[in-house]
Amino acid sequence: MQDIKMPKIGEIVEGKVIKVEENTIYLDLQAMTEGKIHLDNYSKPAPSSFFGLVKNGDIVRAKIKKITDEPAQILLSRLPLILEESFIEVKKYVEDKTRIKAKIIKILDKGLVLNYKAHEIFLPYSHLDYDLLKSKENLKGSSLEIILIEASKIRNRSRIIASRKEIYQEKKQQEYDQRLKKRKEELDRIKTGDVIEGTIEKIEKHAATVKFRNIIGLLRISQVSHHRIEDLNDFFGKNQKVKVKVIKKEGNRLDLSIKALVKSPFEKFNNEYKVGDKITGSVYQKLPFGIVFELLKGVRGLLHMSEYSWNSNEKLSRDLKIGSQLEMEILSIDSKTEKIRLSRKKILENPWKNFSSKKGDVVKAEIVGIEKNKLIVSVNGAKAELKEEELIKEKNEKLDDKFEVGQKIEALVLNTDKTNWKIDLSIRRLIEKNMKKDFKKMMIDENDEDSQLKIGDLFKEEFKG
Repeated sequence: MQDIKMPKIGEIVEGKVIKVEENTIYLDLQAMTEGKIHLDNYSKPAPSSFFGLVKNGDIVRAKIKKITDEPAQILLSRLPLILEESFIEVKKYVEDKTRIKAKIIKILDKGLVLNYKAHEIFLPYSHLDYDLLKSKENLKGSSLEIILIEASKIRNRSRIIASRKEIYQEKKQQEYDQRLKKRKEELDRIKTGDVIEGTIEKIEKHAATVKFRNIIGLLRISQVSHHRIEDLNDFFGKNQKVKVKVIKKEGNRLDLSIKALVKSPFEKFNNEYKVGDKITGSVYQKLPFGIVFELLKGVRGLLHMSEYSWNSNEKLSRDLKIGSQLEMEILSIDSKTEKIRLSRKKILENPWKNFSSKKGDVVKAEIVGIEKNKLIVSVNGAKAELKEEELIKEKNEKLDDKFEVGQKIEALVLNTDKTNWKIDLSIRRLIEKNMKKDFKKMMIDENDEDSQLKIGDLFKEEFKG
């Protein structure tokens, strides 16, 4: 007969399974009674049944939890041994930096509590991925891959700390390496001159960044339009799709352009106009030697002072102001330098071309201007002057009281100077000339006593003033 053992609470024993029920198994401990293990003391989580899990003859190791006399029974538990065995396993995981999966059971203020083989593991938020930290409230019940960094016991209580730093840093590195690979592959496919579509990612003061699949390019403000732009926000919105041309590729950098996809204002001008065409422009800038005209938005041409008028006495700066409009003829278009030369006098008749009047001739003229002490008139397109002393008017009468622009007059040519574009006329002398002519005729036709009168007496009324 075998010796009867006297078991003690807390003792670790080993016995053979002699009976299996759904919720309990019985072990032969060679004591006064058999030992019992219930499902909730077999493992955690507790199995649903012992059937199929344990069979007669199996050797099971357990710890005595309780001993009673009536009824006589020895209650056993495998849990302390499992915890001890698993803690040894956990300590090895710390040494080996083994990655394990554990279930999140609690969400605390400073970290997560996970369960692994009945052990509670603490994961501080400082060791958790930023993305997971943002959604920590939704993590309970999910499994997480972790690395154990500490396993110790204080007064029979285990302290196990976990981290995900190495895991998410490795993940980030893998993602970064993958992005670099994709960027390189995409960059290798793109060539200078390619036209591609991207999305506005960021708008700054002097440039916008355009995002493609895995790379970005720079769209400078100067490459958006052929016209000046003050604010890129007036042209783009974030995430707006744009079609751009690659104008420079240097290393990983792409310089982009939108204006390269559309004709420049000069190209449009060159398609619409040719040398000899008439065009109206606005004064854009005055220079010492001529005037710059804006012909179309962004297109400018030069009117040299020598091409303003047939009359060299006419001054551009005097006659034209910024914004003034003028019709001209295109003299030349240089596509390489984008320079345009203009002429005003080409569309004007040379007023002296057909001017043949000479000193002493009587001409018809039209008043085109009234100044303080003279009239400016046009004789067949040529400008002429009538000084105040060559007019007939009352002593205190003003010129604009007696004459008006557009009025037709006859005058006597006193002098012509084609070199200096100067014609001097006189109304007074024409009247005198006519009066002398009439007097001579009268002296011939009549021999009465009145014929002895002086010419001044006959026409004294006309010469008053």
